Amino acid sequence: MIYVHRNWETVPEEIKAALRQAAAELDALADLDQRKDYINANRNKWAAVRAYLSGMSHGKCWYSEAREAVSRYQVDHFRPHGRSKQAAKEYNEGYSWLAFDIENFRLAGVLCNTVNQEFSEDSVGKGDWFPLVDPARRATLQNRNTTQETPVLLDPTDPDDPYKLWFDEDGNIAPDPEMLPEQRAAVEEAIICLGLRQSRLNERRRAVLRRATRAAMRFKEASRVPAGERTVRDTANLNEARAELLAMSAPTAEFAAAVRCLLVAYGLRQLVRTDELAPLAMAHDQV
Repeated sequence: MIYVHRNWETVPEEIKAALRQAAAELDALADLDQRKDYINANRNKWAAVRAYLSGMSHGKCWYSEAREAVSRYQVDHFRPHGRSKQAAKEYNEGYSWLAFDIENFRLAGVLCNTVNQEFSEDSVGKGDWFPLVDPARRATLQNRNTTQETPVLLDPTDPDDPYKLWFDEDGNIAPDPEMLPEQRAAVEEAIICLGLRQSRLNERRRAVLRRATRAAMRFKEASRVPAGERTVRDTANLNEARAELLAMSAPTAEFAAAVRCLLVAYGLRQLVRTDELAPLAMAHDQV
């Protein structure tokens, strides 16, 4: 997972207008069954945003950074519009008023977005999961203020959340080892709920990291040779490995977060690219 900058200017105005109209029509309905029927009948409104969400993440699932390892993409409601699951067999009212709120949309591969055991012995995937650190602060249809909530799930639109994850050289995912134990427990729960630990995902990440490892070793070997003593081949190896690693850690690359962790582990922080954070810096400069 890396930060995803949402540029709503890429979404045509007619699609956004249709979402706003659907939200207003939904808001006029008080009966819960009618609200549910209306949402289900208007799924095409949020499906129309899918291609634009994909463009914002360079064609990757927002949660896993995979392109094909988690199957086709769906528009996920970060806060579920139906029911909301806090724990096993513990459900709460969903966030129906956010069903057509474009800010609530994320792009997710189906094996991250739905509960399944296709590539895992345990059930993984988001489904209705939306646990909160303090369930008493959960927003409701009557009190819609979500700013008091602290979600357990990691959000790719929060620039701090992706850095709570760590990947080893085999592609395995875990909470950042430098976090406090209680924080790691929450991130571990998020990993399961978001389907980030699946054998197929691990295999795909492992293949990318093997390539990155070879490039990192070439870079380190060539960089050990003093500049004045490098052969033409040494310089070529250094430049080629640098270019390869910079490309693999770019936000356009699949599993960039895993590659970045490997670069940090190899002492090559200078090759970590975080271009996706540039819009945040630009917004700060304009203040």
